[in-house]
Amino acid sequence: MAAAVDIPLIADGDTGYGGALNVIRTVQEFETAGVAGLQLEDQVFPKRCGHMEGKQLISREEMAAKIRAAVHARRSHDFIIIARTDARAVTGLTDAIARATAYAEAGADVLFVEAPQTVQEMEEIVGALKRPLIANMVERGKTPFLTASELERIGYRIAIYPVSALYAATRAMMQV
Repeated sequence: MAAAVDIPLIADGDTGYGGALNVIRTVQEFETAGVAGLQLEDQVFPKRCGHMEGKQLISREEMAAKIRAAVHARRSHDFIIIARTDARAVTGLTDAIARATAYAEAGADVLFVEAPQTVQEMEEIVGALKRPLIANMVERGKTPFLTASELERIGYRIAIYPVSALYAATRAMMQV
């Protein structure tokens, strides 16, 4: 995909496919493939979609070690490391913010607190975390579905709309 587009591509590295050693290899492979950044998350393997129930988390310390390994493994500082936490749905917003803070201290360039449930929670996340943030916009998901300009006004710097194109294509196929 990186070779097919002329814009920066962020890849979803899920849990890093194992422990810290696997994360090192994952970062190296994705960077070699030409992606601009890699997202790693703090769920146990096998992971679940961030807007589904039943997620489980690894410890904050284990995830921080994965982030440190990812930062160490990258060859260029232009390759961004994105740390995602799914703690909001599992242990609450306070823990999600504490985890994201720990991941920033471990070296993450961008933070991703998955599935805040209100605009007020989103504003609290922006106020608490002093790194660029990603908002995940999933139609009918747990997070309020906002436009890019609304997210920018709140303070988010990156927005992803991971299933919008799939929904549009599916609807078109159903109409045909």
